[in-house]
Amino acid sequence: MKNAHKLSTKNSLKKLALAIGLTVASLSLAGCGEEVKPTVAAPVIKPALTEIVSATRSDSLSFNGVVRAAERADLSFRVNGLINELLVNEGDRVVAGQVLARLDSRDAQTALASAKLELSNIEVEYQRAKAIYEKSKAISKSQLDEITTRYNLAKNRRDEAQRQLDYTQITAPFEGIIGRRFVDNYVQIQANSPVFTLHDLDDLEVVIYIPDSVMLSSVSGTEAKAEISAIPNHLFDLSLRTYATQADPVSQTYAVVLGFNNLAGYRVLPGMTAKVIPAEAEGESVATTITLPIIAVVPDNQGKQYVWVVGKDNKVEKRYVDVGALSRDRVVIRDNLNVGEQVVVAGMSSLQDGMEVRPMTNGSNEAR
Repeated sequence: MKNAHKLSTKNSLKKLALAIGLTVASLSLAGCGEEVKPTVAAPVIKPALTEIVSATRSDSLSFNGVVRAAERADLSFRVNGLINELLVNEGDRVVAGQVLARLDSRDAQTALASAKLELSNIEVEYQRAKAIYEKSKAISKSQLDEITTRYNLAKNRRDEAQRQLDYTQITAPFEGIIGRRFVDNYVQIQANSPVFTLHDLDDLEVVIYIPDSVMLSSVSGTEAKAEISAIPNHLFDLSLRTYATQADPVSQTYAVVLGFNNLAGYRVLPGMTAKVIPAEAEGESVATTITLPIIAVVPDNQGKQYVWVVGKDNKVEKRYVDVGALSRDRVVIRDNLNVGEQVVVAGMSSLQDGMEVRPMTNGSNEAR
């Protein structure tokens, strides 16, 4: 009985092992019949810093200038003294004739009082001598002339003392703004040392200095445009006011002054720098150039230069260009590049022809 049970158990185990073996074999056969597809990684598209090519006015006839007030003055005392009153501060608006500062005037007042007293005494003597001479001729003509001279000299001393007192204060010669104050109160100051700068901000102008080659060229016209460095992307209309016909002995350039026609509400102040370019006359074509950052132009081993141009499909193309003169950190492109195209300006060493990139622009590297 026991032997029969053992035999039955052994047969069951053999059947189970055979079933498992057949299952594994069938799975192996099924796997061999299917093709395993490899995993393909998506290509990485690198970002590229680019610049849109634009045409700019040629700067061969552009000049840097400085804004100034047409009416301006450095104000100072005409005598030495101790400042005891500074009546205005920087930025204050003043009117013509307004007192701006005073010196200690006690000595000048004493001198004026003495001169007036002397004049009063001599005037009495002069009037008496004149009456005697006219009525009785009791004094000679030479005596009257001597008294008259003393009287006139006394009047001159009185007038001079009055002027010395007037020199102890500074008054505004015209209406304007106090642009700068050079000294503090209660300090000893020498005559003609600047105390204030006064300028009229209602009438501003730009002064530029141009070389003799431009003065002798055929450039004509009295209109120009100015771009203030502190106010970019806006051109102000200028009109010619004056120009020098004698060169500066140091720089050998000629001063040209142009006035603003209309500030259009912008706050322009003296001392701001401006770039001045001639205005385009009617029917006159203005020369324009294409420039790129110097780093965007890559030299090859054959002495040529090329740039990487981004196409509409965002794929880069190596293109050889004809370069011109340098202009600060940029270079002029004379041929084989068109306005509106997109050029890579950073990371060119890792690019290859036909490579797809993701263009990125930066406001600081746009064409100027």
